[in-house]
Amino acid sequence: MSMYYATLLTYSDRQTKLFSKARTHPSILADLYNKLNCQYLLIPHPIGDGKRRPPLPALTIDGFEHWMLIQVLLNPDEEYQRLTAFLRAQNRVVIDSATQRPVPTTSIPRSALPAAPSDWVVKRYAGLLEKALNSTVGRAEEIEEVPDIEGTRKELAYFKQRSTETQSETHKTQAELVSTRKELGWIKTKLTGAQSEEESTRKRLAERDGEIEWLKKRLAETQAELDSSKNEVEGLRRLNSARSGSVSSVSSAGTPYPTGGGAQGTRPPYPVGATPLSPAGAPAPSQGAPYYRQQYRPST
Repeated sequence: MSMYYATLLTYSDRQTKLFSKARTHPSILADLYNKLNCQYLLIPHPIGDGKRRPPLPALTIDGFEHWMLIQVLLNPDEEYQRLTAFLRAQNRVVIDSATQRPVPTTSIPRSALPAAPSDWVVKRYAGLLEKALNSTVGRAEEIEEVPDIEGTRKELAYFKQRSTETQSETHKTQAELVSTRKELGWIKTKLTGAQSEEESTRKRLAERDGEIEWLKKRLAETQAELDSSKNEVEGLRRLNSARSGSVSSVSSAGTPYPTGGGAQGTRPPYPVGATPLSPAGAPAPSQGAPYYRQQYRPST
């Protein structure tokens, strides 16, 4: 590709620099082929100075056709000039892969190519190609090298060791999680039992509260009955006191002697302890009966 673009430097100075730079920086060309969807192969770089260099990207036949199609649709005039100069170059024979015959060195008709660039291709690929062409400006001339394999192996061994340690830590963590789950299950069981006991205790407390309320009601009823009994006793005491006072007054005063004239004012003609005759032949009271102070009324 570098030789092809070097045939007409007037139009392809930047393309020549791109492919020349790709010899030491293959990643530039590989990125461009990937973005343009051009098929390519990676050719191992020959080892001459003891340095391991990255492989060079090389277009396949399909990839080269896709590349040339994009170039023709982007800049048909420029590509016509380049193709004509390439075929007319001296001591250069181009073999047709289909017929295995040399391609005529006569000029290609201009009408074989598009008259103007394709707007869709320009919009789709022009920016990508321009960015790749500008990426070679100001780049250092050092050669890209493949990272040291031994260093990579050491890194892989380190990461394997770290992976083993991580797996051990993972297994340990899983065992701890299993143990923690068992503890949580045990705690859950205990909590369930405690909740059941709490519910039973609450029921018993509710029953006790009901019993206490019933006892309070019974106490109130008993107090009411006691108050009623007190009132009755107090009434009986008052009644008894009244009766006792009446009997006492009667016993202390007795039957008064009549005063004044006539039969009502005379004292009885017999002692108090004598036994008078009862009128109309009625039997007299028995001897020793308490007749003292009784009022005597003689018969008429």
